[in-house]
Amino acid sequence: MAKKVKLRYGRIAAALCVLAVIVALIYAAIQGIIWGFNYLFRSEEGNNEKPQTPQMVITPEMRACDTIMARRLDSLINIPQTLDTSLIAISVYDVTTESQVYEFHADRSMAPASCMKVATAVAALKTLGMDYRYNVSLQIRGEMKRDTLVGTLLLVADDDPLFNDFTPLVRKMKSRGFRNFRGNIILNLAREDTLKAHPTGKTWDIPYHKAPLLMKGKERITKQFMATLSANGISFKKDNTVNSAKAKGRYGDGRYHYVARISHDIKEIITPMLINSSNVKADALFYHLDWKKGILPNKQMAWDSIHHTERFWNEILSPEDTTKCLFPRPVKPQLAYKDGSGLSPDNRLTANTLVDMLRYAYKDEDLRNYFINEALASPASPRSGSLLTRMARAEYRDRIFVKTGTLVTKGGSSLSGYLEGYDGHWYIFSIIHEDSPVADARIFQDRLCKMMMGNRKIKN
Repeated sequence: MAKKVKLRYGRIAAALCVLAVIVALIYAAIQGIIWGFNYLFRSEEGNNEKPQTPQMVITPEMRACDTIMARRLDSLINIPQTLDTSLIAISVYDVTTESQVYEFHADRSMAPASCMKVATAVAALKTLGMDYRYNVSLQIRGEMKRDTLVGTLLLVADDDPLFNDFTPLVRKMKSRGFRNFRGNIILNLAREDTLKAHPTGKTWDIPYHKAPLLMKGKERITKQFMATLSANGISFKKDNTVNSAKAKGRYGDGRYHYVARISHDIKEIITPMLINSSNVKADALFYHLDWKKGILPNKQMAWDSIHHTERFWNEILSPEDTTKCLFPRPVKPQLAYKDGSGLSPDNRLTANTLVDMLRYAYKDEDLRNYFINEALASPASPRSGSLLTRMARAEYRDRIFVKTGTLVTKGGSSLSGYLEGYDGHWYIFSIIHEDSPVADARIFQDRLCKMMMGNRKIKN
């Protein structure tokens, strides 16, 4: 009997061994299948990957182009002329070879005039985003009784420089059935003071009548809003006993509900600011950045604070940790950001600084395309803007894109931007004049740009 039991245990042990082998084979087969699929998918993904763009090889011929360009520019400086060359700063950088081509007093701190708007525009677009929008809205909270809201009407307004009339906003609200209000009206404004030129500038640079509606001070904005309500047949009765927070129904539940909104794209401000050199839009944008970053105490301009634009560029061009500097320069200049428009004669940039700002924009594909295709003035085109008749020949069209600058009170003039040279290379350049006749300075700037572009056939 005992022998039979041993025999049975032996068979069971053999069966278990066979089963273990089968399980191991199945597991190995599954692992093999999984590995095979992973291999196939990795191969397929690898085939779908975009090949990396090979870095451009800089040839001796390309370097020679830079040398020739530098000699041409130097010859222009050394030609006898009416301008005092000690008051001129020039910086030229070749984007194609990624090398500095020419410098002349390029690290001297000077008043950049309206080329200051380049610093403001880039800082705004990188801080707020290319798709940023200014918003002005009407919101309500309370209880509707027929066509009367018993509660609170709230105006929330960014300091939008394009907003100049409450009528479209009020009419949108009225079209939704609101005719009367009883309770309170609250204005939540981004800023409550009046837009003015920097104290070092001239008061007539941004006169009160040119200030956008939402930058004429809270008192004026309140009066204008109330007058617009009345003009559109909407009545308001103040009642401090109304507590809209406890209201129920469609417009209750303790929160505000939008009834009208108007918005503008940031590019609608920056494009005319650069092409037509709008000082109002530039300074409005400059202080809007301060507000967004909490640098506007009491929602009013602070002249002596370190503005966001300055902080932005310091982090990129001259950080405390110099190893993090995007474009290292041997000389650290003294810079000053007094306003966003360039109206203050106390602003200070260098020709190299402006070139580095434009280099920073060029490295960002979205910014580069926006500046070259939309935002910078270009001669002989609908975008001539502040260039007027300068370099107006058709052969320069689509080859030069610039920001102009003029500061008559200081004899200042500037020109900065991108251009395609006669050698096919793309250059970033900046020219600044101080204490010079503006007309003569412009002639010099145009002559330098024409020399760089040379005579080429008109593009179809």
